[in-house]
Amino acid sequence: MWKWFFAIVFLTFASSVYAQESNTVGDGSTNGDLNTNMGDENVVDSNNATENVTNNYNGAGSSPGSQPVPSAISPTMMGGGGNDSCLIPKSQGVQISIIGISKGEMEQDPECNRRKDARLLGAPQAVGGLGLQVSGISIMCSNPQVFKAMALANTPCPIVDIATGKLLIGKQAYLKMRDNPQAYVVGYNQDKRFWNNLLYIGKKLPDAPKENTPTRSLSDQFRSSGRANDDRSSSSRRSN
Repeated sequence: MWKWFFAIVFLTFASSVYAQESNTVGDGSTNGDLNTNMGDENVVDSNNATENVTNNYNGAGSSPGSQPVPSAISPTMMGGGGNDSCLIPKSQGVQISIIGISKGEMEQDPECNRRKDARLLGAPQAVGGLGLQVSGISIMCSNPQVFKAMALANTPCPIVDIATGKLLIGKQAYLKMRDNPQAYVVGYNQDKRFWNNLLYIGKKLPDAPKENTPTRSLSDQFRSSGRANDDRSSSSRRSN
């Protein structure tokens, strides 16, 4: 390795050799170069003719004070995780004269993360979820638009009552929202007028119209429908 190093240094600093012009003098010595033959006062020049070529460039930067067009190139960002990802690639590039800056980054999509979390919580365990449907609905209800849509569809988002430890749905959830909208209504400060009119905040609730048909609780309806299904299944088995 050191041999190659010294060889390169030697070639770098070696002195160049130039051909000298030669002329014959009285003592018999000759001064001249290899391309010129001088004898008996006749000079024969064997050099080729010299041709001067001038190329004029009229492109960018040719005129005084001109500069080439800036080329700001932003980096290519690939989406992380494929189609089932909540990462959004972003790239930027800025160039001024001879100075340029390029930047690339990944940004999280909060709405995409909300949907993925709700799907993970609410999906059945047989398909890779956790089977917690109420928790999945609560995740989606953290969006003010979803919370408003659920309230307008008469399926309010579930609310927990800390005093009793019960989950409030239906009319009980509406009443809880009415008592403390700042705590239980998502997006109340953004649209107070809408929620005040919907929940009758600061007003007396109108009397509900009386129904002629007897009302049953949700549990009674479920039990009756379950018994009816059992009766139908048993009758079909007897017929077979």
